[in-house]
Amino acid sequence: MQVKPTWEEIPEFIQLAAKLVEKYPEKFGSIDVTRIVAYGCTNKERPDGKAKLYDMSGETEPEVFTNSKMYFVKMFMSDWEARNDQSKLLIVASALSRIDPDSPGKVGPLDYRDQSIMVRTFGADWQDRADVPNLLSDKVDFRE
Repeated sequence: MQVKPTWEEIPEFIQLAAKLVEKYPEKFGSIDVTRIVAYGCTNKERPDGKAKLYDMSGETEPEVFTNSKMYFVKMFMSDWEARNDQSKLLIVASALSRIDPDSPGKVGPLDYRDQSIMVRTFGADWQDRADVPNLLSDKVDFRE
């Protein structure tokens, strides 16, 4: 029998997003973090075969008129809680970099060829490495 997932909001995700938008206005300044929500699944673990740390979707008009949020991030709470601050910030930066300010409600795919900014800036396997910078205490030049 399939267990229905239980979701809990992750306020820390939005707090970190707001700090990144403030620190990197040239990269993320056009993003309204009040339109983003992040949820963690609390009663399941990420399956071994699932490589992605998070899923993200967006809503466009007219659907977004009935919802205060436009961008939705979903992950497993155990993945979020197991990460250090540097890794959490990179996940948030990854999600923010998928938002296209010219196409509200649209989210770029989480495909490392398409999301090359993360690979160019932080290297391959950025999501699992310990030698990454802290985006809030270090100044990082994102490589487009």
